[in-house]
Amino acid sequence: MKATKLFVGVMMTAGLLTACGGTEAVPEAEAQTQDIGEQEQSVSPSCPAGYTQQIIWECPLFSAGQPPCHYYYGGYANEQHVWCVSPTHSYDAGSTGRIVCGDCY
Repeated sequence: MKATKLFVGVMMTAGLLTACGGTEAVPEAEAQTQDIGEQEQSVSPSCPAGYTQQIIWECPLFSAGQPPCHYYYGGYANEQHVWCVSPTHSYDAGSTGRIVCGDCY
């Protein structure tokens, strides 16, 4: 009887530790969404006359620990770029500074 109570107590303690505040297998940074573009709106690239501005989401690879995502093993993130498009030419004017960590869309 005492062994059963001890076993149940150990199992409840183990369940409590793993469900509430136990160690996490995947770092929080992997699932974290960050939008850092709000601070850098004034430096957003623009297009010259004759070009139409298009906002494109690109999917660059971030190395392990690289800000802003701080992936444990590295991973991809969504980075917003401004593309300037004319009937004969287009080019990437640069990043708006808005980066969303997580799966690419």
